Amino acid sequence: MKKSIFAAFIFLTSVSMFYSQSYSAVKQDNFLKDFVSKNWTASDGLPGNTITDVMQDDTGYLYIGTYDGLVRFDGVEFVTYNKTYRDDYNFVSARSIMQDSRGVLWVGANDEGITAIFKDGSCRKFSTDEGLPNNSVRAIEEDNEGNIWVGTASGVVYITPGLEVVRPSGLEKFNEENILVCNIFCDTAGRIWIASPEENGLFVYTNRNFEIYNRISKIENPIVTYVTQDNSGALWFGVSPHYAVKVTGSSEIVYDIAPEGSNSTLVNTICQDSSSNIWFAMDRGVSVLHGGEFSFLNLDSELANEKVAKIMEDREGNIWLATDRNGLQRLSRSKFKTTTMNTSVNAICEDAGRNVIWIGADNGLYCVQNDEFIENILTEYCRNVRIRDVIMAPDGSVLVSAYEKLGYVRMDPEGKIFSITKDDGLTGNKIRVSMQAADGNVYVGTTNGLNIIKKDGTIGTITKERGVKNDYIMCLFEDHSGKVWCGTDGGGIFILENGVVSKVLTTDDGLVGNVVFKISRLNENEIWIFTGTGVSRFDEKSGAIANFNSKDGLGVDGIFQGLTDYTGKLWMTSNRGIFCVNMSDMERIASGEHCRVNARYFGQSDGLVSGGATSTSRSMKDSLGRIWFTLIDGFSVYDPLNVTANKTAPLIKIQEIMVDAEKQNLDDEKIVLPPETKRLSIKYTGLSFISSEHMKFRTKLEGFDQDYSEWSTLRTVSYTNLKPGTYKFTFQAENSDEVLSDISKELLIIKNPFIWELVWFWILIAIFVTGIAGIIILQRFRSMRRYQVKLENEVEARTHDLKLEKEKSENLLLNILPKEIADELTENKDETIARKYPAATVLFTDIVGFTKISDSMTAEGIVKMLNDIVSKFDERAKAEGIEKIKTIGDSYMAATGLTEQSENDGAEKMMVFAKGILNDVEEYNRMNGTSIQIRVGINTGNLVAGVIGKSKFIYDVWGDTVNVASRMESSGIPMRIHVTENTFAYTHDVVSYSDAVEIDVKGKGLMKTFYVEP
Repeated sequence: MKKSIFAAFIFLTSVSMFYSQSYSAVKQDNFLKDFVSKNWTASDGLPGNTITDVMQDDTGYLYIGTYDGLVRFDGVEFVTYNKTYRDDYNFVSARSIMQDSRGVLWVGANDEGITAIFKDGSCRKFSTDEGLPNNSVRAIEEDNEGNIWVGTASGVVYITPGLEVVRPSGLEKFNEENILVCNIFCDTAGRIWIASPEENGLFVYTNRNFEIYNRISKIENPIVTYVTQDNSGALWFGVSPHYAVKVTGSSEIVYDIAPEGSNSTLVNTICQDSSSNIWFAMDRGVSVLHGGEFSFLNLDSELANEKVAKIMEDREGNIWLATDRNGLQRLSRSKFKTTTMNTSVNAICEDAGRNVIWIGADNGLYCVQNDEFIENILTEYCRNVRIRDVIMAPDGSVLVSAYEKLGYVRMDPEGKIFSITKDDGLTGNKIRVSMQAADGNVYVGTTNGLNIIKKDGTIGTITKERGVKNDYIMCLFEDHSGKVWCGTDGGGIFILENGVVSKVLTTDDGLVGNVVFKISRLNENEIWIFTGTGVSRFDEKSGAIANFNSKDGLGVDGIFQGLTDYTGKLWMTSNRGIFCVNMSDMERIASGEHCRVNARYFGQSDGLVSGGATSTSRSMKDSLGRIWFTLIDGFSVYDPLNVTANKTAPLIKIQEIMVDAEKQNLDDEKIVLPPETKRLSIKYTGLSFISSEHMKFRTKLEGFDQDYSEWSTLRTVSYTNLKPGTYKFTFQAENSDEVLSDISKELLIIKNPFIWELVWFWILIAIFVTGIAGIIILQRFRSMRRYQVKLENEVEARTHDLKLEKEKSENLLLNILPKEIADELTENKDETIARKYPAATVLFTDIVGFTKISDSMTAEGIVKMLNDIVSKFDERAKAEGIEKIKTIGDSYMAATGLTEQSENDGAEKMMVFAKGILNDVEEYNRMNGTSIQIRVGINTGNLVAGVIGKSKFIYDVWGDTVNVASRMESSGIPMRIHVTENTFAYTHDVVSYSDAVEIDVKGKGLMKTFYVEP
């Protein structure tokens, strides 16, 4: 192989030669880039697309004026109020809206006057019949005395706190008593400003007198359409066609607020936000004055409609625009800065030496410097080639993984470009990933094998033919010890040490999945593995693997990549989108603590305007701590330093209470449920307009729930078939930045019982039944008394007979069962009788060669022989206090120590009995001229004894002690007593034993046993 294996090289002669002109000469407005826009139209629930006004009330709701009614918005749902909604809401349109200092909501209609909606829900309408000069209401304002000023299409009035309509005097001297009012404003001094779209149509009302305001000197014959005051006290005037005039004392500044080339003719609103920026709404777009500079919004910069009637800022800092033709628009601070491209981005890396960002995309390599795309020799070299990966080598080289014609590309620090392909020895030209290890070797992963380009230029390969099960390389990673981890597409991970496969990790070894997308070091001694079925954390010290997936709260199993920021959050990409969790929660799960992570997903409302990330792309964290996310249609940057969390706690409110599909009055502090109630449903909301769809709630019904529910995005909870009683309902909200609301005020819920569920009802029933029963009993008592005397005589005669029968049955039971058991069985016939004894001794014996003996005997002879021998054993057992358990064929089973005391003399008694039955056998042989021999086995330990059967009783014992005793008998020597070590321990002081004998006992293994000396 040639040592020089580059396809082309180009020297950079100077820094200026490396960087050329940017792709775009126009740089995006950085002020507007900080905002993300969202638009709501009729298709989202608004009654119409023309918005006349917008405001936020003291409870946090957004109210929107439309020609089809007043609309309430909580960030998720629109509710329209008009005549259709409620009869006393006697308006169709809402052209102007305002809430006064008393909480009264004023709705100015287009042709129906003005309606006051009070806190208790009641309404009061004012029209020309009550003194309005015109029913078309254009502006509403409250003065310092609580009067509500109403500007109409032909004059102005004010409504006193006592709801009296007053028409102020003074305008008639200017022949303007019937002016068209487009704006009313009350300044901090209490003066009322009235703007009319006419020359010199600006009036100020002070000391109960109107004057024309003519101090705007820098614009001839100004037409003022809007008046307001900023935080410094300066007055701002919107002046047609596209000017704003700022007046501070005697100072007057005129601003041309329209973008170049615009011919806007009307300033509709001037609004100062909480950052002191001044926003101007016009008929031809929106202008913003910030830091002495202007930014402009129009149709080319995401403005939904050029004509904006109103601008306002809500309590969270969102800017709301009421547009003329395209609904409601919100501008909120963006968490992500997204750059859209017409190609999928596969990899991003930072080149600190050149101060650029390299971006590998499906149609080539891009380079970004200072937020601008630039061209250079490497981007030109990779033009129109699919770039799968780009990464920096330790020596400052740029490593590019390309598909097909370029293969592996390297640009060294001097600017030379090398290309290595299949023709030079690679396993293929579809390069997925590359990496330079600490030893200087370069690892190149392809779709059909791993290549190792050594420092001397030779190439080694690892493929299926070389022993690995899967050679489709998805990712590469080098650990602290210099081992190279290779993630594959279905074969897990194989680890190389000095170029040789030393270990394989798959699901058989505890890995969560075998399709490995990325391997990263997120903590010092932890390697994190991201797969198609979850995330694995590998502890390098212990080798332990902890796994995470959707059941732990991630919300998804296929995780493409993970990156941490310096705030302790773990950012991950998936098919569901980009999301983050607290790293501390992941560590708690890994340590075995019961925990679920709270996964926060991000979308368009956060500035992530994209179709999402892909499984094979690689994002990165730069030297400033910013995270650059690769997207299928560009890239997005998250900067923790510049992201301001929404620390405004959401306001919470119950919106609807339904009892069996019937709405309840929300003003009531308690809900009383009738006994027949089947279902109670409570609908609630949290008022936060930043990522409203990500708001979570938890609920608790005290008296029904033990604790609060799990966090959920659901905004309704239902309870069915509640038991009678008293309950307290509370809930809490959490906004998208995990800021909690207060716990809601308790809602008292009382479920009434049916009459038959009341205690006193059953007391009365009991008294009634008792009385009736008493009468019946008294009558029957007399008749039964007579009958009783007759029965007593018969009973006395029968009792004697029963006593005799009882004695017979008791004697029969005593022949079958121990006396204690027989007594208990007699008293409790239907109960299961069972006992556990800690130190019982069990004996087994049988006749040696019984089968052979029985073959030479008649049936009568066999039975007589067994009966004679067993009878001797029974007599001895009765005399010595031994419990006979049963006989099975020629086998005899007995037990002692059937007591709950662990210390007893049962074993000693059993040894006496065992020796006695050997003597009985020998005596039988002498009397009958036979040579019968028996084996005897004994064991001591715990067992269970009880009665089996209902009609034919049997007393039996069970347990390991019984089984081992049987093994002692079957493995013993004829006419010898064979005992276990347990029995030996109880009796060795009173019985002489042979030396211990080890035998192999079935089911127990080797056991130490003993024989009693003859």
